Amino acid sequence: MEENKKLIWAYLSMKKGTYDNDYYFYEDGTILHHYDRTMMKLDIEVYVSSSDIPDYEKEKIMTKCKEECLDDVVKQIERILTTKTTNENESK
Repeated sequence: MEENKKLIWAYLSMKKGTYDNDYYFYEDGTILHHYDRTMMKLDIEVYVSSSDIPDYEKEKIMTKCKEECLDDVVKQIERILTTKTTNENESK
């Protein structure tokens, strides 16, 4: 993680019981996904867009998010959803 970015909120979870599957939401709109792929491939960090986060994860994130951070996190997630919906409607 970059130290100079201001963190809004972090969603910390585990997949398959032992692997990290965390999302960090930053004030500048970036989202960092920190995860473990296997026991030999740990601590992978990749910046993602909201469209890269599976819908079931988005639901978990919004359910677990602290109330004081929820608006900012939802805005980051909805920004991609709104853009996608608008583009789909324009192509019709």
